[in-house]
Amino acid sequence: MGVEFCTAFAREGAQVVLADWSEGSVKVACETLASRGYAVHPLVIDVADENTVRPAFDRLVRELGSIDVLVNGAGIRPVGVSLDQPLADFEATLRINVTGVFICAREAGRHMLVQRSGSIINIASVNGVRGVTGMAAYCASKAAVISLTQTLASEWAPHGVRVNAILPAQVETPMIAEQVGAERVRREERIPLGRYGKPAEIAAAACFLASDAASFITGHPLALDGGYLAFGFRPAVTPS
Repeated sequence: MGVEFCTAFAREGAQVVLADWSEGSVKVACETLASRGYAVHPLVIDVADENTVRPAFDRLVRELGSIDVLVNGAGIRPVGVSLDQPLADFEATLRINVTGVFICAREAGRHMLVQRSGSIINIASVNGVRGVTGMAAYCASKAAVISLTQTLASEWAPHGVRVNAILPAQVETPMIAEQVGAERVRREERIPLGRYGKPAEIAAAACFLASDAASFITGHPLALDGGYLAFGFRPAVTPS
């Protein structure tokens, strides 16, 4: 989804910075964007290390002039039943999915509050409001992101900075590539629209939340889920 976020914002004319912890991943992503006709600024950071994030964001402001939009999209999703999940996996998930969001939002917020404008979009999940077996760490982390979003939005609204969250359901990304066959069918049946989302659809929502069209929206968890959260049950009835 990160590449689609960059593509969508670059298409709108933004100066885009693409960040990842892996230099190789940054290089591949930048090459992908270049093949689409977009030049972006590469940035290699560990989102959960404030000692690298703060100087990196300070440098971006010096070089580019401002940080106007931040999309917090880094995340991991270990799968396994709770009784067997190593504590290290649980803590690593919270470190990247929650601490990383907090640090990056805080460091971008320092600059946004001074300029009295800015939009932060945190990528949470429908699993932040619906539990799923085998994903205790992930669900807990995404619930924390939603709560953090609402708190930061409340604190920073008087300074002109908006903070919102996007809650995707299943989206066609490598993270869910293992969902095939009967498992894929089962999950699609749980979504009223009957399909997984597309990364470009999530990116379009991020662009909307960053735009002036969303100038009165803050602290909002926006579900992009094909109706997943609204779903009760699917009766065996064919509409006439």
